[in-house]
Amino acid sequence: MTISDFMHRSEVLLGSLATIAIILTAFGLMLGIVKPADALRHIGAIMGIVILLMIGPGILLSAWSAMSLWQQLAFVAIGVGVSYLLWPRREPRRSRRE
Repeated sequence: MTISDFMHRSEVLLGSLATIAIILTAFGLMLGIVKPADALRHIGAIMGIVILLMIGPGILLSAWSAMSLWQQLAFVAIGVGVSYLLWPRREPRRSRRE
């Protein structure tokens, strides 16, 4: 499976999920579960997320392929360092005698 095939399949899946979400919003609007003012916000949020998820991987892939090897290694090292700093540290157990 090539990268373009993966991108196409992910876009098809994302489009299907967006369609299902919009249909559920429409059913909620018809049944009175969702208020008309909120329905527009829901649909806008769904479309914003879909656009972001369709455009984002392409931008990241083109930026990653434009980097040289040492830049990619530095980027990965920065990511590992940040994740290590954000990882919760366990405090040593206190003995019951104290």
